[in-house]
Amino acid sequence: MDQFKTFRNIVFFQDLSDEEINVLIKMSTPRLLRKKEKLVVPGQSFNHLFILSNGLLRCFFDDENGIETNLFLPSEREAAIMESPESYLNEEERKYTIEAVIDSQIFLFNKSEFEETAFQYKGIYTMYLRSLKQIIGTLKVRTEQFCSSSPHLRYEEFLENRPFTSQNANRKYIANFLGITPNSLSRMTARIHKKRNERKK
Repeated sequence: MDQFKTFRNIVFFQDLSDEEINVLIKMSTPRLLRKKEKLVVPGQSFNHLFILSNGLLRCFFDDENGIETNLFLPSEREAAIMESPESYLNEEERKYTIEAVIDSQIFLFNKSEFEETAFQYKGIYTMYLRSLKQIIGTLKVRTEQFCSSSPHLRYEEFLENRPFTSQNANRKYIANFLGITPNSLSRMTARIHKKRNERKK
């Protein structure tokens, strides 16, 4: 693997200097997650940041009835520096699972080392802030969608904005992510296809 080329092709790394790319390479640990392989499980200590260079992950938790709820479905198209959701608030209780939806290549960074390095390199610091802002923005959009958008509109926006995920994720995961049942998703998909076919006539 040409790691320099891989890092240079990651959207969030494209503004970094060659020196900064090499600094990140030296502190990174590559890991290939096979489909359904878990990176993090509840109760496990996880003190790393990571970025997805290709593939698709899901971040979910089980409710009190053991039903999974998908919080994030990050793909290579929305790659940012990520961590387990509890880590953003320094919560000790770990309830989230991070799992590969398809075979996925990630790069792990020790969180303390990464943050210390970010204070030494302006490009890495700026990139890290952009990652945090993107994640906050994603949560903002999801909150607004659930508060004000209909399920049908949420699905249409998902298809428009997340084509890679819509094509590669299990439909059960997509339905859960959108807060609808798989049957409702199937009916919406059928209506959308019908509309598109009518427009072509």
